Amino acid sequence: MNYPVGTHNIADADLVSATIVAHALGVTDAAVSKAKRIGRISTFENTKGKPLFHLETTKREWYANRNPSKVTTATNGQKAVGLTDFEARLSAKKNFGDDGSPLPDSEVFDFGKERAAREHFAAEMAKIKTDEMKGMLVDKLKASQKVYELASSVKDRLLSIHLKVASAVMAPLENALIDAGLTADVVRNALSIGQVEKVIGEVVRKNVIDSLRDIISKEQDNFV
Repeated sequence: MNYPVGTHNIADADLVSATIVAHALGVTDAAVSKAKRIGRISTFENTKGKPLFHLETTKREWYANRNPSKVTTATNGQKAVGLTDFEARLSAKKNFGDDGSPLPDSEVFDFGKERAAREHFAAEMAKIKTDEMKGMLVDKLKASQKVYELASSVKDRLLSIHLKVASAVMAPLENALIDAGLTADVVRNALSIGQVEKVIGEVVRKNVIDSLRDIISKEQDNFV
């Protein structure tokens, strides 16, 4: 559509020729002329009555009004940045919404990032394949089972350690009290009445459980 002087407020300085538009879009002058002729992009007459283009408006209209089914090859501009014909066809559906306004950044298909991600994935897969051939990979199910068995064994040992600790502490404690001047019978009766061995065992057991809970609650990055 052509907008005569007086129907728009674009200054002459902001209007450009078809050649500049073609260069910005990475297409030929003929492609710009055709788009103008079929009404795909608009022109705006300058103060001398010459129809020219407003670059930002033209870019928006160029992508918004294109027919994705007719995009078969990459433009020169797209080829210059490494886009394939397939990626050009895909980009015809990705960059602008139905109303011609640019999509939010989160919705724009970034081919640079897409290619980098694809190459990174390919490199990772190649490394995994190499490690597999070298026998460096571990079966996930078997590894998980081993870790579970080891953790269960450690837990069982830790939860029963309080009995061994309490029993081991009693002998030196009795000897220390006897050395302090108490008779063996008095010491044994006192320790028995006060259930000292049980008390020591409970203190140890509680500290072991607290330690296990602390280990389990830690994130992997904070685990020491």
